Amino acid sequence: MTTPAWNIESEYPSINSQAFNADWESVVGYMNQLEKGVAEIKKDLANPSEGTLQQVQKLLITNEQCGILVGNLWTYLHCMLSVDATDAAAKSKSSELEVLYSKGSQIMTPIDLFMQSCDKTHFEKIAANEKLSGYRFTWEQRRERAAYQMTEAEETLLEGLSVSGHSAWHGLYQDLSGKLRVQLKYPDRTEEVGLAKAHSMTRTSNEQDRRVAWEGIQAAWTEHQETAAAILNALAGWRHEVNGKRSRNKTMTFLDQPLWDNHIKRETLDALMTACRNNIADIQKAPLLMAKVMKKPKLDPWDLLAPSPISGSGKELTFEEGANLISKSFGEVSSDMGDFVKMMVKNQWIEGRVLPNKGTGAYCTGFAKSLEPRVYMTYMGSANDVSTLAHELGHAFHSWVMRDMSRGEMNYPMTLAETASIFAETVLHDALVKNAATPEEKVEFAWSDMENAMAMLLNIPSRFEFERKFYERRKERMLNSKELRQLMDETWTEWYGTSLSKNDDLYWAHKQHFSFAGISFYNFPYTFGYLFSLSIYARRKELGADFMKTYVAILRDTGRMTAEDLIKKHLNEDITKPQFWQKSIDVIKEKIANFEKLTANS
Repeated sequence: MTTPAWNIESEYPSINSQAFNADWESVVGYMNQLEKGVAEIKKDLANPSEGTLQQVQKLLITNEQCGILVGNLWTYLHCMLSVDATDAAAKSKSSELEVLYSKGSQIMTPIDLFMQSCDKTHFEKIAANEKLSGYRFTWEQRRERAAYQMTEAEETLLEGLSVSGHSAWHGLYQDLSGKLRVQLKYPDRTEEVGLAKAHSMTRTSNEQDRRVAWEGIQAAWTEHQETAAAILNALAGWRHEVNGKRSRNKTMTFLDQPLWDNHIKRETLDALMTACRNNIADIQKAPLLMAKVMKKPKLDPWDLLAPSPISGSGKELTFEEGANLISKSFGEVSSDMGDFVKMMVKNQWIEGRVLPNKGTGAYCTGFAKSLEPRVYMTYMGSANDVSTLAHELGHAFHSWVMRDMSRGEMNYPMTLAETASIFAETVLHDALVKNAATPEEKVEFAWSDMENAMAMLLNIPSRFEFERKFYERRKERMLNSKELRQLMDETWTEWYGTSLSKNDDLYWAHKQHFSFAGISFYNFPYTFGYLFSLSIYARRKELGADFMKTYVAILRDTGRMTAEDLIKKHLNEDITKPQFWQKSIDVIKEKIANFEKLTANS
């Protein structure tokens, strides 16, 4: 199958190109300007004059310009390493950039601390600058957390240590997963593939391929489970230590940073998880019904991403067919969304190849200079691959409709980012179900709804509970791989019940989200986005021709207000109460009941 290679050369022809080196030198130049400028006014920040405030404004504007170039260079290098984790030149340059970024953060620490704690009058004067006003929401959020500030020396030291600290552990995981080889042990032969291809094989229609790939992944990570455990323990230990240092005036918990990062309150997270927990038994019907269709008493762990065994077409889709299907379904909601997909394909902004050293997973990224998005995945033609492509294109569309906004307003949280991506998946699935011509097609497309329900309301909450319990225990000591496997086994049983033949107790190792350095609890935002997107989509008929206008308005507000304020403004709902989330879960329960009727004779 022919799959697309993305074009990132439009940003830089190569890592050795004049354009790349010019931006790199510009970053160094900006750093020197910032270092000199901060040194000149540092002593005046305690009692700033009008001239000092103007200098602060200039430094913040320069820092934004520097950040754009750093972001652009980082995206380019990250794209290179995603496609080939063994690229020595890109790894070396990425390491250099990380050090440079850390240096810039250290230089700006006095200004960051000033913006968090300065007099309200001084803050208002700085934020009034037209080029900086877009950062008001971000700064105000940080000012609310001023009690957790450390001293300037401590903040600078922390930033300097991070490169060889928690960031290095994530780098180790990336290096390991990129080089890992999976042995596919068939009855008559053994094949060796990269981790990305093995993961993609767990989505295919052939059960033997899925089982062999899943077992190969388990064997590969079992061999490296102590390394994976060391990574998780180091990341959690680092965060606990930092939180402890920040708790001099007010206790900072391990959930505080994820909540701030996602622009939500603890009450909202509790309401979300309470609603999920209240419906466990009803959602567990989804995997049990899927197992019935597969002629099994329970789902096997290698079936969790499997396509429907009852298929209207019985074939995998080429990339062109998958992209056209998404474009057509998006077009039924908005011609702009449909045309956007065509543009992404035409411009070669999607990476879908199967390559030996390719990283696992899928993501959407973007270049800070051109504001052009890029989508990354390994496309092999399964229905799940098509859904993944729609998901990432939803992210890309989100950033695309914000490209005319100020930089400060474009920094939206994961909770609301996942709303856009899962909304896109919902549009695809709804169009497929609506246009299904045969009973087989109806089952096939409803199957995706069951997979989503299982993933978002069982798998994601189990990830959250695993991580929460792990962080609680990590306060006292490190957990070895055996203990991590046991904890994952317990949380899967808690959420999946008896619907699976066995649990994936190595999920903590092979799911890369647990080993991210920049963010912890990379899980609950998916369930948030899933249920919130359903709430938005439910307004489609009610709003009619105004629906897309409302949806885009929601997307454009995602970086300038909390999730609670955003949803109150646009939907007049209170998301700190379980009742809001229950309404969307009730929609899922109806889909499960419908699937049961469709498959009654299976």
